[in-house]
Amino acid sequence: MDDLDPFARLAAATRRQNAEGDLPDFVVPLLLRVAENPRDFRGREDLVTLLIQEVQEYETFSNVCCEKIGFSLEDIHRTLDRLGVGY
Repeated sequence: MDDLDPFARLAAATRRQNAEGDLPDFVVPLLLRVAENPRDFRGREDLVTLLIQEVQEYETFSNVCCEKIGFSLEDIHRTLDRLGVGY
């Protein structure tokens, strides 16, 4: 897969944010289910691209202050729900 492939980018962003950021371990398998099964999500690349942005800009406390900063776990789960991916 090349660098422009959204599924490869999602896998890389997920692993990076989990290792270096605050992305919780329990959501990683759901994100990798999307990243590792591009055939299942063909035609839904717009939502995969949204997931990449949400993962890259994930903030544990995104909703704490008066304005929303980054994306929350709720945002990621909402997009996963739209893709039909859940626990």
